[in-house]
Amino acid sequence: MLTAEQIAPKQAVPILRTTYHQLGELGVYQGRRVQLIYGTVIDMSPMGTPHANAIRLLTRYFVKGAPEEVEVMVQLPLAAAVDSEPEPDFAFIRQLEGPTEDHPSTALLVVEVADSSLKLDLGPTASLYAECRIPEYWVIDLKARSTVVHRLPKKGMYSSVRRVPWSSTLTSDPTGLSVKFAELLVP
Repeated sequence: MLTAEQIAPKQAVPILRTTYHQLGELGVYQGRRVQLIYGTVIDMSPMGTPHANAIRLLTRYFVKGAPEEVEVMVQLPLAAAVDSEPEPDFAFIRQLEGPTEDHPSTALLVVEVADSSLKLDLGPTASLYAECRIPEYWVIDLKARSTVVHRLPKKGMYSSVRRVPWSSTLTSDPTGLSVKFAELLVP
């Protein structure tokens, strides 16, 4: 595969969600976990045990604790933009009635569990969610045992970003869900 330096000053051609889906139907991504961010197909790292444990424990907590009018999507796609289809670990959306023609395009809260994906989650993915005007975005940093809380999306950026230790109780403004990660994720 060519590196960016080898093809400079030429630029890679981004793909759209429609092409991304067509390639998926042709089996191009067979056996791979991928997501589309800003026109780039990104391989997702294999899920390590700490990440898997966090997803397992948080799934039960989030589903039980979410308000009735809120649906919790676990590692399912968001139709974020014509060139982006991330698959966040958790997306809290308004309750849907029956099947839909496309994936939801927004959420009340998105939560990513970061073990090896911290740079992507705090960079391009955060920008994408801010552009989609997702009111709140949490990145659970497994190594630092803290959560980076993004709020108030404006002009493709979150105007409020702060790191919250797991020992503190964190409450989502849009969903009302409260969690103290130290009680769930620390053995």
